[in-house]
Amino acid sequence: MDIRRLTHFIALAEEGRFAVAAERVHLSQAAFSRSIQALEERLGLKLFDRGAKGASLTPAGEGVLRRARTLVLDARNLQRDIELLRLGDVGEIVFGAAPIPAAVIVPELLCQLRQQSPGLVTRVHLGNLPTLLAQLDAQQIDFCLGDPRLVPPQARYDTASIGKQVAALYGRADHPLAHAPRVDAEAMRRFGVATITISPALLDGVAVLYGFRDCADFPLVVECDDLGTLVHLATRTDVLALLPCVVGDAHTQALCRLPTTTPQLPMADVHAIWLGGRTLSPSAQRAIELAKRLGGEGGASA
Repeated sequence: MDIRRLTHFIALAEEGRFAVAAERVHLSQAAFSRSIQALEERLGLKLFDRGAKGASLTPAGEGVLRRARTLVLDARNLQRDIELLRLGDVGEIVFGAAPIPAAVIVPELLCQLRQQSPGLVTRVHLGNLPTLLAQLDAQQIDFCLGDPRLVPPQARYDTASIGKQVAALYGRADHPLAHAPRVDAEAMRRFGVATITISPALLDGVAVLYGFRDCADFPLVVECDDLGTLVHLATRTDVLALLPCVVGDAHTQALCRLPTTTPQLPMADVHAIWLGGRTLSPSAQRAIELAKRLGGEGGASA
């Protein structure tokens, strides 16, 4: 069915005169008349009675008009929905976030997605990266935010850099080490360290930077992927917390950043990760672009 000709048909039904209807749809009267005639031939029905006073609908035309209006409206709505989908303004995205991006990127990302695309439904899965990669492989999520250094080397994923996150050592504001000139490995061993799940290879690097031999020598006492829980633990006990600076510095009344030989530690190189060779939806692409901006804004802390 030719939607354009149905639009011409509706215009003539509503205006009643060929000249006025032709002007309404921006056609010459001759071209408009040919369009109406072609529609009648296509349907095998006489839609209008022509007379000196203009055109009036036949009974068949009355019946077609009701359905034509529905078809034209549906076609316009479809075109609008396609444009919104192309722009990423409607539909649904499902993405995952590992602990650090979940804390430092996702909250503001959700706010901006809501403001820019109110018709978009967003679902977020939180968890450690191996769990999220399993969901990605099962196509339960569109993409995830995490550190690709934790991705198995043989895995086939595409990635886009979001931003680096640095970390520091924090203790409660009245911690025994709060006014120490320097917190060394021995002090860290005395109180213990809490942090998110880190692979042994990455933890080896962290340990060496803080003066330990390797991850086995590092005084890890609590491992938890909920940064809010780590903050709570650090404010209520003497345990030291290795936290992203964006998170730790947001709790200046309850926590203090402790001076160490490594004031800022590269903790996460956040990327968007999705199945290799898979084309992301426009809404997923928009979410990743927003995450890039947010990751770049929050990646460093003085």
